[in-house]
Amino acid sequence: MNMEQSPWDPEDVEIDLDHEGGLSADAEVLLPALEPRALYKRLVAARLLDHRLSRLGLPMWAPSAGEESVSVAVAMLLGQGEWVYPGNRDLAIAPILGMDLDELARQVLGLADAHGPALYNGRAGAVAATDLGVAHVPESLGSHLAMAAGQAQAYKLDHHERASVALFGEGVTTSGLFHETVAMAVSGDLPLVMICKTQLWPEGAPAEAGLLGDSVGERMRACGLWTRRVDGADFFGVYRALQQGFARAREGRGPAFVEVVVTPLYNPDVPAHRDPVERLRRYLDRAGHWTPAVEEALEQELLGQLDRAFDYARGQAS
Repeated sequence: MNMEQSPWDPEDVEIDLDHEGGLSADAEVLLPALEPRALYKRLVAARLLDHRLSRLGLPMWAPSAGEESVSVAVAMLLGQGEWVYPGNRDLAIAPILGMDLDELARQVLGLADAHGPALYNGRAGAVAATDLGVAHVPESLGSHLAMAAGQAQAYKLDHHERASVALFGEGVTTSGLFHETVAMAVSGDLPLVMICKTQLWPEGAPAEAGLLGDSVGERMRACGLWTRRVDGADFFGVYRALQQGFARAREGRGPAFVEVVVTPLYNPDVPAHRDPVERLRRYLDRAGHWTPAVEEALEQELLGQLDRAFDYARGQAS
């Protein structure tokens, strides 16, 4: 499905959910399994969690508004016994997988519990859930990529049909550890799914972003990886590409690299269609499944759950 391009839109991607909420034939096939209204609730929950966390004043906090499609799709695709190694902007994965919100709040606030030091190491803003396969985010930038590769190697040695998943931003792709992980994954034919969230800079990336200026996916294809490049505002495109990557890894066909082009929403000039929540809302509105009253009720429900969890965590700590 082709749409008129703007400086905010990524090039060379197939669109399944267009600017106005229209669906491609491939996306229509996915609808019965995904249930768009339940899917929309997950996206809104991830957005509201980000807004709630942004008010906490956490050290080194990085907002994730605009990246919800990745967190929701990963959580929906992760299988039993599989592990995900998230980055700093992927906290929504754990509650979508089923992490109790009271536990989430306790970990985010860096509060200890009665069982002694937690596996997430007590660092404020860090979240881990061993029962759900969510690894903690290490303080050293990019070291979780090597951990994810090691997990993939373990799956391969034990002949498990499972995928190990690593999420990261495009800045990490200029590090030596990233390229070592790619070399290990390709040479070892590991069941590793690497998900790179690339920010789009309409006026050019700042020097501190550490980018090379081209598509990361194109560079990784030259390294021998199976790659896909998708629009992060298009949930169905993200889900379909990750579904293919997961299947490839689980079937023993080697690693996968999915580059998701995301748009940070804190910039006031960002067009509304670059928001994955807004784009899915437009589909629901066209299909007659959305009203302002439904939206208000949904947000009140989700915000109430978050406020109760954080109030409870603070009360237990005092």
